[in-house]
Order: sequence, then C-alpha cells, then structure tokens
Amino acid sequence: MAVILGCLSSCGAEKAISYYNLGVEAAQRGELDEAIARWRSSLEHRPDDPDTRYNLGLAYLQKEQYQDALSHFRAAEAIRPDDHELQYALGRTLEMQGDYTGAKKAYRYAHGLKPNFHAPLTGLAAIALHQEQYGSAERLAIEALRFAPRDTRTNLILAETYYRQANHQAAYAQLISARSFLMSDPDYLLLLGMVMNARHMYADALATLHSSREAGRGCSELYLNLGIASHELRLYREAEEYFRLALFRDESNAGAWIGLARTRFERGDMQGSLEGWMKAQQIDPGNVETGLGLAIVQMQLRNFEKAVAVLDPLARRNDTTPLVHYYLGHALMRLGRMDEARRSFEGFLETWSGEQSFSEEVREILVTL
Repeated sequence: MAVILGCLSSCGAEKAISYYNLGVEAAQRGELDEAIARWRSSLEHRPDDPDTRYNLGLAYLQKEQYQDALSHFRAAEAIRPDDHELQYALGRTLEMQGDYTGAKKAYRYAHGLKPNFHAPLTGLAAIALHQEQYGSAERLAIEALRFAPRDTRTNLILAETYYRQANHQAAYAQLISARSFLMSDPDYLLLLGMVMNARHMYADALATLHSSREAGRGCSELYLNLGIASHELRLYREAEEYFRLALFRDESNAGAWIGLARTRFERGDMQGSLEGWMKAQQIDPGNVETGLGLAIVQMQLRNFEKAVAVLDPLARRNDTTPLVHYYLGHALMRLGRMDEARRSFEGFLETWSGEQSFSEEVREILVTL
C-alpha cells in the first residue's frame, strides 16, 4: 500500500498546514483516529488539497471503512488524476468492495502511469485469482515479482495460483523460496500448511499450521487443514475438534463437514458420520465424493435402499468414480437385485485402474452371480 504523504512546510493556509502535519505525526505513531480528525480539520481550511484527501483515504482504507476511503480518493482524483499511487489506492478500495471492473480499470491506469510499479500488477493478479483465471493470475504475479521479488502479497498470490491449479510442487517451491522473509507471516504459514497437506507431508503440515495459529490466524480454512493433517495422522480425537472449530467459524464449510464425517466413521460413530455427510451434501449436492461417502455410511447402517437411491444417479454421470459402481454393485446385491449388481460390477471393472485386490474381489463375485 502507498504510504502517508509527509509533512508540508509551505504553500496553502497556515492552519491547514498545521493540522495536516499534526495528522502525519499522529499517523506515524499509529493513532489513525487522531490523524483522521486532524486531516479533517485541515480540509476545513483547504478542502481542495489532494494530499490531505489522499491521506484520509489511506487511513479509512486501513480501517476498512471503504466507502469513506473511496469518497476521499475520488475527491483527490478529481484534482490530480494522473497520480499512480492514488490510482492504485483507488483500485485497492474498489477491489475490497467487490467492484472488480472498477478496480481493474484503476489498476491498469496506475500501471500505465508507472509500468515498473508492482502493486497494480499484484492487484490485477489477485482479482484474476479470485475469478479463477489462473493463467492470467500467474502471468501477472510473475511480472510483479520482477519489480518487487520480496513482496508478501505477490508471493502468496503466485503460490496460491499454483496450488489452485493442483501444481503442488510449484506452489511448494515458490513458498520455500520466500521462507527467509515470510516465515513469521500467518497467511504464509497457512498456505504452506495447505500445500504440505496436498503433498501428503502431514506431520510437517500440522507443525506449520500450529505456527500459523500461534501467529494469529484462526479462520475456518486453518482449522479445516489442521483437521485434515490430524485425520491422516490418525489423531482422530484432535481431528474432530479441529473440524468442529472450522464449522464454528463457517458452518457452510463443506470440507469441514466431510472431514468430520470421515473422522466419526473412523471412530465408529456411524450416526454422527451420517449427519456430517448429509450436511456436506446439502451444501454441495453435486459432489460425487460426498454422495459416495453418504452411501457407504448408509450401507454400514444396512440402509441399502437409501444407498442405492444415492449411488444410482451418481453411476449415470460422466464424471463419476469407479468406486460408485463398486459400492452400488454391493448394495444391489444385498437387495437381491443380481442382474443390476452384475452390470454395476462390470462397469467397475471397465474403468478401475487402482488397487488390484478390488478387481480380484469383483471378478470372484461375478463368478458367483
């Protein structure tokens, strides 16, 4: 973010300058409310000063009072439109308000005014990442890093872009390359832990995510990933607690409901697992993995009709997994629907390329059918 403009020593009304300088001193002490009050007093004597408007905008932006920030940035823009830092700050405010079209316009203008200014490129990369335009996000972040290789936000955007594309090796390499100057950043530690989970480095992920928590992170995504790492390490009691914390912060986190369902399954709590799968399905009804998990628990509870009701439509989808056919075959067989079970097992054999023991089991079943 651009910095507060320094003290004035000449030009303009004497009282306006005095209040302006007092505002700068307050901002340097971290007293934003005092700075805002001083700058507002300065505007009473010189309302058309772009520097005071700009500093007020930055202060309100830091306080996340985006509409106030926007009004002052717009007023400054009307006086001095070709200021690259002002245009960047305007873009950042619009981005935080969700006005991505306006933000991109301001970022591009700022970049055009000063092509080697990295911040607008980072802003454009962040919007592209949010809009799942991963190729653009990657290109823009790499370009921004040419001008500011140690910028925190840009490094994290590039690493997350790799992560969202399931290029976990590149994401890990990017994060490790930034370790020396980002190691204490809680967002860095969170993303590194997520990437470690994706790379099956569960013990390392658990330690890294704990460090993120100690550094001040406490979001749903953090507890979800702590739960995933704990589950994979068979620390089921801890995993359940983390998934509960993830849901306490965001009840719509489908991944946390899935993790909770799996953990309860491992602990032998089938009713609790069923509840988790059903919650996850309500949030993401088209998820094949969720439907399969729900059906498996129904089968454990001997609710074979309900299992078939879930699995049958999944088996008809082009994006289904062979395991859907496997479990559907077993559920149909339990219901005595042997011809349908045979067709489902045959569908499994046509598409399965995993563990050989599954194929051998199904071939033996087909012989009996």
